[in-house]
Amino acid sequence: MALTATWLFLGAGLARTAVLWSSLSLLASSLFVWVTAVLRDGGRTRRETYGWALGAPSAAQGSGAGTVPSRMSGTLWLTIRYGAVVVTSFTLMALWLTLAVSDARGTGASAVLAREGAVIERRPIVKIENEDAGNSYRSSASADYTVLLPPSAGGGSVPATFSADTNRRQGIGSELYVASVPHRPELGAIGDDQLSEVQRQLDGRAVEFASAWVIGPLWSLAALAATIGWALTGSIRRPARTVTPDWHALRVTVTGTEQHTELPLPGSPEAADEKKRRENTRRLQCLVLECRGHKIPFHSQMSTEAAGAVLSGAQGQLLWHPTRQRRGRDVLAELVGDDGWQLPGAVPVREAEEVVAKGLPDPVQPNPGREVRLLDLGAGWLVTASLPGVAGFAVAFGCLATLLLVPDSGAWRWWTAVAGVLVPGLGFAMQGVARMDPEAAARELQRIR
Repeated sequence: MALTATWLFLGAGLARTAVLWSSLSLLASSLFVWVTAVLRDGGRTRRETYGWALGAPSAAQGSGAGTVPSRMSGTLWLTIRYGAVVVTSFTLMALWLTLAVSDARGTGASAVLAREGAVIERRPIVKIENEDAGNSYRSSASADYTVLLPPSAGGGSVPATFSADTNRRQGIGSELYVASVPHRPELGAIGDDQLSEVQRQLDGRAVEFASAWVIGPLWSLAALAATIGWALTGSIRRPARTVTPDWHALRVTVTGTEQHTELPLPGSPEAADEKKRRENTRRLQCLVLECRGHKIPFHSQMSTEAAGAVLSGAQGQLLWHPTRQRRGRDVLAELVGDDGWQLPGAVPVREAEEVVAKGLPDPVQPNPGREVRLLDLGAGWLVTASLPGVAGFAVAFGCLATLLLVPDSGAWRWWTAVAGVLVPGLGFAMQGVARMDPEAAARELQRIR
């Protein structure tokens, strides 16, 4: 985020230099930690990391197992981590877009001119070379322009050539805003048909004003909207809560996983016709909890198949409040294992009401001595990556550093940016194929076809 904001809104100077090197140092350190973790204990499957996470809450084992705890843990750290993933995704896209449209000339001649006290004046064009423009006079153009600068001491005018991307096609005799150092024509010049663009180059800002005012607000709004949307719908977000006798509790056993399909109620507006029925039909991959022969779907932000394999056969309590903590079509619930763990998730409201109507919930008598710890199924993410995935991010970091630190412009910048974006995805694709068993791979191929 610091790199993106710096490249969008700060000019060259100590502040940008400090942010640049601090950010790159932190990114390099994070990458080093990740590589070390993967080399030492990496390449684990999600099922293995879920099994490892299941053993972490064992400190609470045996403390009133089978009873209802009086206190449910909150999910502050999990909420921060998931929210950070959402913000980071949009920030990375904004950063790469910023690098794609950045002006690498901002650290070259313009930096020297700014340091020597350049002034901006309008000067006529005397020569145009390497022009790339449309047929219309109003089309934008890219070319090498030559203007005449006053001599340093006597003699004739000195020609100075610079490259510029102008908003309109220029001709011989057209005037541009040109920045140069009085009486020092040997330092060269920069110019443009927009005064703000010349000032931007002298300030050392790498992104044009127009681009910055498009990327910046879109980046902020997209990240904010996605974060708010996740916060409103994410089943994992909740504060710490005290369990009271008006809660519902079910003694359940985890029996596996399945896809739960929730159809709109007949006669409701959501089921008015076939199209609306399809739009309002919800399909969820859930853990299956069994209570006295009744199956209850329980979903959370987890890999359901891996969680089902690890938790299958586990016994515990399913707890929820009948009226509070509803989110959309779900009621927030806690699956508390006898082994001392608490897994936050949700149960469809309709299923919860059906369970209550059948009289399945037991009276809740909270046990103050019962201790539980949050089951963080994502805690082992650092070692779930294999070498191809980490290598992809290492390549992306190298491309990022190159684009930020090398001032030259050219076609190589576009190829470097494309490599930085695509290589991590390729690494994760290779990782996924390597972990997929033959039968699953055949099913996925059949689904794609």
